[in-house]
Amino acid sequence: MGKRLIYFITIFISITLAACSEGKVYKIGVSQCSQDDWRSKMNDEINREIMLHEDAVVEIRSADDSNAKQIADIRYFADNGFDIIIVSPNEAEALTPAIKDVYDRGIPVIIFDRNIIGDTYTAHIGVDDMGIGRQAAHYALHIATDGHPKVIEIFGLPGSTPAENRHEGFSEELTANGGKIIASEPGNWNKEDAIPVVDSLLRIYPEVNLIYAHNDRMAIGASEVAHSLRRDDIKIIGIDAAPEIGIRAVADSVIDATFLYPTEGHRLIQTALAILKGEPYSRNVQIPASSAVDLSNADILLLQDEGLKEETRKMKVLKEKIDDYWAQHSSQTFLFYASIAIIVLLFGVIFLVLRAFWQHHRHQAALMSQNKLLEEQRDMQKSLNEKLQEATQSKLMFFTNVSHDLRTPLTLIAEPVAQLNGASNLTAQQQSLVTIADKNVKILRRLINQILDFRKYENGKLDLHLSEIDFGRTIAEWMEAFYPIARKRDIKLSLDHPDGDKPVITALDTEKIERVFFNLISNAFKYTPDNGTISVSYRVIGDNLTIKVSDTGEGISERDLGNIFDRFYQVDRVHPKGSGIGLSLAKAFVELHGGTISVESTLNKGSVFTVVLPMRHISGNVTASLERNITDKEVSAELSTPESEIRFDAEKPLLLVIDDNKDILYLINTLLQDTYNIITAPNGREGVRLAVKYIPDLIICDVMMPVMDGLECCRRIKEEVSTSHIPVLMLTACSMDEQRVQGYDNGADGYLAKPFNADVLRSQCASLISNRKRIKELWNSRDTAVGQTTQQPHPSPRPLPVSDIDNDFYRRFLDILKADMGNSDLNVDKIASLMGLERSQFYRKIKALTNYSPVELIRRLRLKQGHNLLLTTEKTVSEIAYETGFSTPAYFTKCYRDAYGETPIEARNRLGR
Repeated sequence: MGKRLIYFITIFISITLAACSEGKVYKIGVSQCSQDDWRSKMNDEINREIMLHEDAVVEIRSADDSNAKQIADIRYFADNGFDIIIVSPNEAEALTPAIKDVYDRGIPVIIFDRNIIGDTYTAHIGVDDMGIGRQAAHYALHIATDGHPKVIEIFGLPGSTPAENRHEGFSEELTANGGKIIASEPGNWNKEDAIPVVDSLLRIYPEVNLIYAHNDRMAIGASEVAHSLRRDDIKIIGIDAAPEIGIRAVADSVIDATFLYPTEGHRLIQTALAILKGEPYSRNVQIPASSAVDLSNADILLLQDEGLKEETRKMKVLKEKIDDYWAQHSSQTFLFYASIAIIVLLFGVIFLVLRAFWQHHRHQAALMSQNKLLEEQRDMQKSLNEKLQEATQSKLMFFTNVSHDLRTPLTLIAEPVAQLNGASNLTAQQQSLVTIADKNVKILRRLINQILDFRKYENGKLDLHLSEIDFGRTIAEWMEAFYPIARKRDIKLSLDHPDGDKPVITALDTEKIERVFFNLISNAFKYTPDNGTISVSYRVIGDNLTIKVSDTGEGISERDLGNIFDRFYQVDRVHPKGSGIGLSLAKAFVELHGGTISVESTLNKGSVFTVVLPMRHISGNVTASLERNITDKEVSAELSTPESEIRFDAEKPLLLVIDDNKDILYLINTLLQDTYNIITAPNGREGVRLAVKYIPDLIICDVMMPVMDGLECCRRIKEEVSTSHIPVLMLTACSMDEQRVQGYDNGADGYLAKPFNADVLRSQCASLISNRKRIKELWNSRDTAVGQTTQQPHPSPRPLPVSDIDNDFYRRFLDILKADMGNSDLNVDKIASLMGLERSQFYRKIKALTNYSPVELIRRLRLKQGHNLLLTTEKTVSEIAYETGFSTPAYFTKCYRDAYGETPIEARNRLGR
């Protein structure tokens, strides 16, 4: 009910506002090329006409005889939502492109007075300028004293259509009746430009007895020049007949006559509104020329103009009063409807309030019962949370106990490994393997210690053992273990202390703060690329010691910044580089000192970790030397990567290993370097690039990697034409069947779970390469003839299914060879280019698929086609040789004998052909 009431109220208000709102108001823009008396008269007519149309407004702009300004005015109208544009072009050629652009945008354009080049306009209203020119010539012939006027013509702006048409009409009529134009020069429609032109011409041509000017202003200027030269005998006529200029000049005998140039401002507005409203209109209108204005009718026309101005003034006053009355009426109407709407809204609001009050009483009982149910659920959830906490504590206790239990076997592993690592009778390979084992034993021992320390902290059993130290000296000693790693990776590692060598004496638990420092700086090394920067600084601010560790590494996203100090939280949940406990334990150690730890980071720019510790002192002397808990070996085990010398043997298969763990890369290289040439890549994207570049015989790829994971890497390798045949063996630490299914769906050829057995790894690699060789043999057994083949008594062996990409690749190769087999210049480079591959990629792909080099395969296919033609056609040996692309019949015969053990002639004779 309430929704329906709101709906009806909304409809009512919409109708009310629609009734009060005004209809569509059309915006009309008028672009005048100049400002003169004739155009002022037209503008008055336009404004007078627009007063009769409430649904339209007009804006008039003048270009002041400037093409650039008029183009700007036209664009102003187009860009500000004007519905139609009326233009009097200054020059046809210059204005045509701008008018065409507006017209093509769908804005109607009316051209008046002057014209443009072409017909890209909606309507054109003009005056018969040629007719005016003829009437002016006829009048000149009539008033000339001897009947043969000698005329100086002062025309308008060169390039404007009225000037050209007025000249053409005048010249035709005058010369046809014995008159003569002595000179014709431009006055640019201005009196100031016309005066010097007329002065010069009258001095050059004293025989002139009439001056014909294209408008009244230039005619008045010519009259002043003639009067100054005492040439009052010269007759002067103009065009426009504007009341304040032309007709007044005739009435005052300044000029002899002027010709009325119709303005028709009302017609422009009427045509524009007809176009906008979809009413009929004439596209091209030409207003006929009118008669001359001279002393016989000038006074009457001036009186008529005065009367028209008075009537116009009265119309304006009446319109202003009507507008005021209409504004008052609109305000009153709007107020009336608004009052009705407010009353309806008040009734609606009262109804809704009453209805809400009734519903409140009905829902009160339901809410009470729901609250009771929620309280019961809350008590149940509280009980479940308590049980969950107990279960969590039990699991953590179990985890802690297991960690304790792990220390014993780890100790039993660590010492023998350490002894082996120091032995001198191991081979290079054995020494490398033992080094990897020793490194990872140290890492595992540190992780177990961290877990046990964290449990102590949670149980409140972790105590501080404070000692007075010179912190500057201590942190400098801690830094020494990291400089070799920094030099090895070209990382700029620096220690900054603003106070120089001034000692910073404070009491700390050095073992715990050293662990905090080691965690922060080792993380900086892990996430900072080679040639980066790691900076450590410390300073005393007030009663606090502030330590900062900054790097230019990968950075941390805003999503992870608030969680990185939570236990077991890993920033990269897909490809983690740690256990997620190091920073949590560092925070615990700092808080145990009463301090704080924070981080600021920008993704892809780096991170800054800040530790603030309160300065405190205890009785006793400053400890001169402290035992370092984290030694150079610990740092090397955590951050360094074993290196091995890689040698390449041309006879060995090429193996590409893709893994982000450098120790895994090193281990696989150590285990397989005697059998394979090995190249490595740290992520999937780099792996795809190296696979395309080198076309290896086998790829071993980890599943979880940064930048591009192993599944996506495998998919791209199998989709790439040049690498689709390469077998891919996936390495994974996750044994879930879903992940294996994804891997096989993306084209993986085999899976090997971590931790893997070296013998299994070698066996799987050998098996995959062996299977690929069998596929090559089956490719070789296929019938690879390009043309029609002979019927053989035994069918060819059924080929082993291979990937669609490989089939398509070989099919394209055969199509290219078949299409251009007769071309002896067809070589490997050209075919590789047509296949879209580099020569080396094409060579390795063909070799991997067929066990033939491209040159051998092309020759073999040509010989098979030649053999087929030899046995099935009557063509000569020479014809067959050239048709199959051999340069000479002799070379074809040699190759045929090498392949089949007999010459082509012997083969044909043996079969009786």
